[in-house]
Parts: sequence; structure tokens; C-alpha cells
Amino acid sequence: MDETLRSDSVRGGLTRISRALARAESFGIGALMVGIFALLMLNVVSRSIGSPVIWVDEAAVYLMIWAALLGASLALARREHLAVTLLPDLLSERARAGLALAVDILLFVFFILLAAILWRWFDPVTLWRAGSVADFSRETFNFLYQEPTVTLGLRKLWFWLILPVFCFNGLIHSLAHLTGPREDIA
Repeated sequence: MDETLRSDSVRGGLTRISRALARAESFGIGALMVGIFALLMLNVVSRSIGSPVIWVDEAAVYLMIWAALLGASLALARREHLAVTLLPDLLSERARAGLALAVDILLFVFFILLAAILWRWFDPVTLWRAGSVADFSRETFNFLYQEPTVTLGLRKLWFWLILPVFCFNGLIHSLAHLTGPREDIA
């Protein structure tokens, strides 16, 4: 297979993966928003009848965090994130393209750094070697895998898992922007 064809195939594959992730993110955000709305309605109804459900607020906050990070990743994929366009508006088309490339590179570097931080924080290798979550926490003083939520009674780990998802999706989207055509991915 020719190098150019192989390179085009990789670029096209990344673009397709980015688009599929963007569709999944869009669906996930919709589902989370429905869940948040349902929780808030449950909160309104339960308070109005004098019997509030105490875990609803905490659950809604965690779902909002998931929705916000999925939304940030989706905005990155679609190039719809917030931007101050004062400088790009003053630049020539060529300089604007160079600035967009620099932003894509910076985003990719950001996600690489975030991946390194998350790897260090979740520390799966030490967790595996420790043999148990309790031993891991005792050895590292990292209670990520044990700390419970205040009212839900679940481990916060389940809510922190949005960070690796956000990082992975952001890496894919930014890499697709860097290797693909200079147009919207989603």
C-alpha cells in the first residue's frame, strides 16, 4: 500500500472515529439532560409534599458535571467552543489558518498532559500491584477508589471516570483536527 494512501486512510479513520464519538457525546448529553430534569422534578415534587429526597441534589450535580465535560468535548469536535475572535478577525486568511493550527496543537498538548496527570492520579499499575483497593490507599494515600459520595452512598470513582472519557475524546477530536481537513469534524 502506498504511503499516501495509508496516511489518507489513517486521517479518514480518525475523522470517522471523531464523528462517531461526537454523535455518542451528543446522545449522552441529551440523556444526561433528561436525567437532570427528572431529578429536579423529583426534587420539586418531593419538597412540595414535605418529604424531600436528600440525594437528588448531589446526583443532579454529578450528572451536570458529566454533561458539561461531554459538552466541552463535543464543542471541541465541532469547533464550537467559546472563542474571542478579536485577533483572528484582524488576520489574513493564511495567518488565521496558522492560528487555528496553533490552537489545535495546544489543545492536543493539553490533552496529552491531562492524560499524564490522570494516569498518575488513577495509578492503575500501582493499584494492580497492591492487590486490593485498601492496600493501594494505604500505600499511596490516594483514596480515589474508596471515597464515597455524601448522600448517594456510591464511590466517587464512578463520577470521576468522566475525566478519562473527556481526555480520550478530546485527544481523538484534536488529533482528527490536526490530521484531517481544515473543516468541521462533526
